[in-house]
Amino acid sequence: MWTVCDRVELTDATSRLDGGPQPGNRRPAPGDLELVQTFLNSRWDLTSRNEEELASPSAVSRWLVEHGLFDHRHALTESDRRRVLEVREGLRTMLFVNNGALEDPEVVARLNRALRVPRIYIQLAAADTPEFNSEPRDLDGALALIATIVALSQLDGSWSRMKACRGRECGWAFYDYSRNQASNWCAMSVCGSRAKVRAYRKRRRGPAT
Repeated sequence: MWTVCDRVELTDATSRLDGGPQPGNRRPAPGDLELVQTFLNSRWDLTSRNEEELASPSAVSRWLVEHGLFDHRHALTESDRRRVLEVREGLRTMLFVNNGALEDPEVVARLNRALRVPRIYIQLAAADTPEFNSEPRDLDGALALIATIVALSQLDGSWSRMKACRGRECGWAFYDYSRNQASNWCAMSVCGSRAKVRAYRKRRRGPAT
């Protein structure tokens, strides 16, 4: 099982923001992308032992209520939970592609199969931004809203700045605010430093004989 950067090192370098703990004092993703980022990072509960937050159907339902995607708790099944995880890990695969990895078509195909029941309606305003709502506010609607945020960010160009950390056994979702979009790590002080140490040790060992 993947684990994000060691909990002690991460929390020491963390700033508590609306988007939850972020490595290296990073700012959370802007606007609605913050919800997507928080969803992707639900793989690790940083308040305990970096365990899966969505470990049961009831935990999924509770998470969706806490983040405003359900009005109240719904009775979900293990099949529902697996569907949610397919969406989450499919989106994470897209973030690895944003960070230089090759696309895994099968993972993306599973993501799209999990999103095939949209329940979205749009409310327009002449002098304001449109609103995207789901009706009813069930699991189909919750996943459709997350997918809509991703789709809109792809259209406005902000999605390319959403990345998954390259760190070994990491994959933390972060937003690359750098001017040239050159960030590769959740935090240079954590995963970046580890990568440098591994590369240094490899150079010291020299070519295998």
